[in-house]
Amino acid sequence: MIDIRTKRMVKTRKEHTCFGCTETIEKGKSAVSCNAKQDDQHMNFHLHEECNKTIVKDNWFSGSGLYYGCIKDTKKTIEDVKNIKFSPDEALPFNMMKFTRAEV
Repeated sequence: MIDIRTKRMVKTRKEHTCFGCTETIEKGKSAVSCNAKQDDQHMNFHLHEECNKTIVKDNWFSGSGLYYGCIKDTKKTIEDVKNIKFSPDEALPFNMMKFTRAEV
């Protein structure tokens, strides 16, 4: 589990790789610089502002869900799920039933 110790906004002096999405953060752009600790080893990494906002908003990343490329993997998984196309009657081994809400 990654334990983030400090975060601060910086203007990059050179290109960095975003820890969340693994894309390049260009020189001169705003980014979030993080100082963290994982398994008693210190590490430093940078995040795009948007990647940082995604990590802060989503509770899944707060536990063991934060790792190198986690946002890229999450987006890929969501796209894979959205691309699944099937007919409910053909794909399921049982017939779909329509449930109605009981009136109180």
